[in-house]
Amino acid sequence: MSILTAAQRLAFAIALLVGSALLAPPAGADVIPVKDLRNGITMTQAQCASLPSAVWLSLHGRAFCIRYYLSNAGGEGTRPVVFLDGDKLGALNMRTGEYRNDPETDKDIDTDNLDRIAEILSKRSKTTAIYLGRIGLDGSSGDHRWRHSLLELHVTDAALDAIKRRHKFEGFHLVGQSGGSTLVGGVLGLRTDIGCAAIGAGRIYNPSWQWPKAPAGLTTEQFNPADRVAIIAQRRETRIMVITDPADQRVSEKNQTPFVQMLRFAGGKVDHFMVQATDENRHNMTPYAVTAAVACIRGDSSQDIAQSLTKLVERRLADKAKADSNKTEPLKTAQPNMQTQLRPVQPPFR
Repeated sequence: MSILTAAQRLAFAIALLVGSALLAPPAGADVIPVKDLRNGITMTQAQCASLPSAVWLSLHGRAFCIRYYLSNAGGEGTRPVVFLDGDKLGALNMRTGEYRNDPETDKDIDTDNLDRIAEILSKRSKTTAIYLGRIGLDGSSGDHRWRHSLLELHVTDAALDAIKRRHKFEGFHLVGQSGGSTLVGGVLGLRTDIGCAAIGAGRIYNPSWQWPKAPAGLTTEQFNPADRVAIIAQRRETRIMVITDPADQRVSEKNQTPFVQMLRFAGGKVDHFMVQATDENRHNMTPYAVTAAVACIRGDSSQDIAQSLTKLVERRLADKAKADSNKTEPLKTAQPNMQTQLRPVQPPFR
């Protein structure tokens, strides 16, 4: 789950992808009020058709308008890199279905920022890039309370199919953060057209989740990507990379490493990189997932990716230490053993 505000997301995306400062939003921005996000978004097919880039889907008795933000600023390719972001709107009470009020997450969404992230990701990866809106978020219709569900998974898969047909793509590369990574793990069990898949801080193993057997279960029941490792292991053309901070306070390493172990036991190939995040909850894997995905698209070896991630960890920790030294009050998130935890990222067995 993601705890960044909309403004922080954009600033962070700009910084991690190209190292530049936050850009000023252009005039005429398409802003989605947070109150609409919390209540769920409905849309007609005509409204969907009027949007710049969106696909209309009918799935399991429901209609969805899924919005996506495509850029060829860095180059064009037949296998674009698709970014799926983490959960938003704060903590969800599963008993009442209500979000907990949080000034850090109660922010409107400016879709121009999402266009900008896609543009930066395209420049970084030197190919077509897509920021894909999840159901109920980022301009897409639906209800975000259906996050991590089979419904969200199958809508995401159907949206990729529709985008693929529209633009005549051959397939995709996938990058995920947290809840978006959970979707990436689920999509790997459904698709055979994925090149590189970078899974950052994803809940991809949870023994309490069950994959429903009956079609009637394809609604709000949660899915467990690890249930499909036998199928995922057969995806020989897909290069899978799991990026983890062992001290992640939002999604435990115990919800990630077993997926890797199970996939290898089933005969699959997967890289598992251990890194150190610099946010308060040690949860933000996006800079590392993007770096790994770009290197994978470039054809780098596991050893090369590990070295790139090591350099990125060192740089981000140095930047954090410098920023902390300029603060008048001690930083609550400082770790006393930060330096001892910093170690080279080891190339994983594949």
